[in-house]
Amino acid sequence: MISYKLIDIERQIKNIAGCSSDDCDKWSRDLVKFNYVKSLLAKRWNLLNMMFQPSDMNMKRFKDVNSRLELLCRQMRERMLKLTQSLPLVIDSNFDDDYELKGELRFCYNDEKSVLKLDDDCYGSDFPRMIDIIHTCNYDTYWECIERISPISDSLDDGISWNEPPFYGRPEFDNIIICHAIHNRSYHLNYSIPDILRLNDFWAEVHLTFQSITEQNGTRYVPYHG
Repeated sequence: MISYKLIDIERQIKNIAGCSSDDCDKWSRDLVKFNYVKSLLAKRWNLLNMMFQPSDMNMKRFKDVNSRLELLCRQMRERMLKLTQSLPLVIDSNFDDDYELKGELRFCYNDEKSVLKLDDDCYGSDFPRMIDIIHTCNYDTYWECIERISPISDSLDDGISWNEPPFYGRPEFDNIIICHAIHNRSYHLNYSIPDILRLNDFWAEVHLTFQSITEQNGTRYVPYHG
């Protein structure tokens, strides 16, 4: 059932942020407008989570997204392990004073194709525009990455479900091992459950950077990797 309260919240958001991404820089650089939009997004998040219906289609889609993000994180760790094992073959002692190895997983909003159109759009939400605005609010912040992994970081997916709000207390999620990436999206970044079902553009990267660090007198940096 369409919520007119939700429609009103999104109307207020669009009055500030505009109906397209062309105006995003104007409002996002204004701290008062930016914080007000975030407060409205929090209300939208809460309302959409309450409206979510655990139909067979919705739960299948949730499981698909959850499995996909868990797999991407696992593949990043496996790729980083292979790169770590290959370091003795590629390090050049004449240049490399240190190296940095990290993996990052993020959602990217490029255009409306980054948001799936599902058959249950009964909420009355403008999902593409709202997800674009949420993405703008999180861009270039610590939380922009769904996951940020280093060679020494522990895996946050250890077989125990991240069954925290907005999933906690909802029996339809009790038998699903919710991955940490889904938890980050939902709890920290204002993506409601219906939003998460529609995210369609994930980007995983593993970076290996070699560094040469010297002072003018030729002193070289001595790295420590504990």
